[in-house]
Amino acid sequence: MEDPSLELLNPPPEERLLSWLAEFYGKPVRIEGRELLRHRDLSYVERIWIAEGLPESLIYKVVLPPWDIEQDLHERVLIPSISHAPQLYLTAHYGRLAAMFLEDLGTLSLKPGASEETAVMVGKELAKLHRSYCYRVDELNQTGVLQTLYPIDYEEFMGRLAEQLSEWELINPEQARDLSLLANLIAPKLAGEPISLVHGDLYAENLILRAGRLFIIDWSWFTHVGVPIMDLATLTTEHIKNSRFVDVRNEVIDAYCFESGRSVEDITQVLPAAETLSRIHFLYWLIERKRRGMMGTTVGPVDQLIAKVVTELRTRLSLIPA
Repeated sequence: MEDPSLELLNPPPEERLLSWLAEFYGKPVRIEGRELLRHRDLSYVERIWIAEGLPESLIYKVVLPPWDIEQDLHERVLIPSISHAPQLYLTAHYGRLAAMFLEDLGTLSLKPGASEETAVMVGKELAKLHRSYCYRVDELNQTGVLQTLYPIDYEEFMGRLAEQLSEWELINPEQARDLSLLANLIAPKLAGEPISLVHGDLYAENLILRAGRLFIIDWSWFTHVGVPIMDLATLTTEHIKNSRFVDVRNEVIDAYCFESGRSVEDITQVLPAAETLSRIHFLYWLIERKRRGMMGTTVGPVDQLIAKVVTELRTRLSLIPA
């Protein structure tokens, strides 16, 4: 449920939206229908139907920094045929707001579940994506758009997070020590993993199936260059954003292993560490929100969420074999 105290983003005036649509379609257009898909503090997303327009519908997304990195990702990083990302039609700006007009892929996400056949497709396509971008790491880094997070950096990275939390008096020395231990525990587990493009927020709700094709949406601040198995771990873990899709987690993992030429045993041994990394990255996002003065989220106050995630991460110390 949405936190009612969250200060929601104010989208640009209607006349500005109409002017952008006229620019895209090459003529003044009439909005025939619209559906609000998301309204949060950093983003506003609508599906818009255009009378006598081609395409007949599109996704209108308005975001604030740092979520505006999505524009750079679509324009400079993502190759739709490889990343399965939607087509970006047009970008515009209104003050600090970045507006994007994206291909409408429909509403058939994989969150409610998927067939075994679809699960196999997801595993194979995800492995192909990771393999393709493995060969483009230098190119990705040269864009200057993406953050990097390599296993060799985990100790220092966690140290910075713990130091910031300590300054805010949100953790005590014992908790800071445990977070450092956790980073030291997962780093060697993931040290031998390939480096590639990581979606970073790859839950089933961000997978769309249309006409038998898989699409991945919501490439955002979480996207970085790092250990790609984090995406597989995020997608196959028990989480509300995955819902019933976890019922086919084994099929996804098997297909990923087959396509990447790795054994299931090899992958499953490192998945707990990769899942932990995903939660560390989420903690990083909560800290970034607090740094920017954004003290609420869609599910409650930031400080409370930080406490919950820190507690969760500490329990993972006993779940990852030394």
